[in-house]
Amino acid sequence: MIDSPARILVAEDDAGQVDVLRALLGQDAHQVITATDGKEALETARREFPDLILLDVLLPGMNGFEVCQRLRQDPSTCLIPVILLTCLGDTRDKVTGFKLGADEYVAKPYDAMELLARVERTLQRSREDLAANPLTGLPGGVALEREIRRRIAAGETFAVGRVDIRGLNVFNRAYGYDKGDHVVRLVGMILKSAVQELADKKDLAVHWGSDDFGFLTSVARAAVVAARVLENAEALLAMQLSAADRARGVLRREGPPPLEGPLLGLSIGITDVGPGGPAHPAPILDESEKTLREAKRGNAGPLVRRFATPV
Repeated sequence: MIDSPARILVAEDDAGQVDVLRALLGQDAHQVITATDGKEALETARREFPDLILLDVLLPGMNGFEVCQRLRQDPSTCLIPVILLTCLGDTRDKVTGFKLGADEYVAKPYDAMELLARVERTLQRSREDLAANPLTGLPGGVALEREIRRRIAAGETFAVGRVDIRGLNVFNRAYGYDKGDHVVRLVGMILKSAVQELADKKDLAVHWGSDDFGFLTSVARAAVVAARVLENAEALLAMQLSAADRARGVLRREGPPPLEGPLLGLSIGITDVGPGGPAHPAPILDESEKTLREAKRGNAGPLVRRFATPV
């Protein structure tokens, strides 16, 4: 059972189905609000900001697919998780739902226990996503994994970027952890700005913690985003160093104890994933870590690109 009850919008025009869902969700003390057509569902979501929406596809007026699309296009509702409910069992309908941003897809008639499990799992994922990194405000790896799952289900081609701050440990010891935190926040802003400006609105910039960042975008945009991040980071990170360190090209303190290490910089690894590739985020993320390690070795420069599957 989920840690705390949620406010759930049930968008369903069948009164009998509404009663069933209200009773079912009430077992876990969830609060249910309702809408009977697409327009009302959209208006209620914008007014009530529910924790989750159970959205029937075959709503009168505006169907569930269109409602889902509009929810994702609106900044005020774009983060509300959506579970589509429908008697449409065709794979193409499922793919359409995922492409429009649905988090889950449950076919009617549904098993009560399965539906409750999907509701609780979706709520848990959403709450984990909202627990953004307190230092940068960026979502964590859970959000990236969820978007990878969605794109795999939709058969999309995409790229996962991993970003590492070189020299942060030495910088922390030489300049202090407060200034190190400032560097981490700065890199977060650089990455977020590049993704927002150059990528698609569904693309992500994430922060796992410490010096470990990432992003997800299309294969075509990945290198452009990475180049912008590297360009801006080169100038802004240099400004965090003393003139003496910049002139030496190495960070050095006589001690005690003596300290020497590389100047601040970024390494970026990009892993492209195509249809027919891994069916789970784990091997994709493993491959992205290998790509980043290759970039950190520096033999091919700060940016390395690999292919998890033929694209």
